[in-house]
Amino acid sequence: MVIIFGCTRKAAPTIPDRPIAPVAGNKADTADFNSSNPLVAGKAIYEIKCTKCHKAKNVTDWTQDEWKPILNSMVKKAKLNDLQISQVTQYVNAHAKK
Repeated sequence: MVIIFGCTRKAAPTIPDRPIAPVAGNKADTADFNSSNPLVAGKAIYEIKCTKCHKAKNVTDWTQDEWKPILNSMVKKAKLNDLQISQVTQYVNAHAKK
């Protein structure tokens, strides 16, 4: 008795193309870090750097005064430079609970 096996190569899995334009609802892009608008840059930094270790806090849940100690303790952990600290602070203060 003779058994003949035929081997065929399996096709490599394909990876779908990434959309070039950001999809609504996605996190900000790191390119926004360099925005001339401090609120756009601050939001991008907040959404990317401030969520590496934990879920993003809802900015509107705290007042500006309540945000101060949170920001002070987190900027060093997020390794933000002075400009980024200013931008995140402006973003948070603009959207903080009144």
